[in-house]
Amino acid sequence: MLLASRPIAAFAVVGALSLLVAGCSGGGDDATPTPSASTSRTASPAPTDDAATAEPSASAPTSDDGAAEPDDDDTPGPFPGSGATNEPDADPSDFPATAVVTYAGWDTGSKTLQAGGLVSGTTDTSGTCTFTAEQGGVSRTATSSAEASASSVNCAQVAFPASQMRSGTWDVTLTYAVGSASTTSDPLPAEVP
Repeated sequence: MLLASRPIAAFAVVGALSLLVAGCSGGGDDATPTPSASTSRTASPAPTDDAATAEPSASAPTSDDGAAEPDDDDTPGPFPGSGATNEPDADPSDFPATAVVTYAGWDTGSKTLQAGGLVSGTTDTSGTCTFTAEQGGVSRTATSSAEASASSVNCAQVAFPASQMRSGTWDVTLTYAVGSASTTSDPLPAEVP
């Protein structure tokens, strides 16, 4: 009885695969395509002699010989359905870049709270990187140099010594300032033992 069930299972698998292949290939001799939700075709009316003598449309720019000129505006439009417009985004901050603390943590070897970060949206390295660690009204700051990369500014790592830090969670932020303009990151928590 065990031997009889294997051929039946094999025939069932072959039958299921045959149905799957037949469904994928369209099956049958009917070559009529099925309508698709993503594509549709509309028949264009055949041109007549009257259409050849018609005046060009007033909305399309024309040249002296009456031929339509190509549209010079090659600005891409917004992605359909995205709700976006062709208008540039208005940046509410006074500096068109974004600062991010990429690392903040305790280094047991040197007994320091270390932090590093970057500023995306600019490659101007004339600014100053200032890291601030805050805990319960206590604030510590350290500055570092700005180093250029291909598409951002890297702020060199800083270290807050253990003598300036008490145990607990510190919120570390990065402020990048160029002249009177600046951007400040969201805080990144770091634990000091």
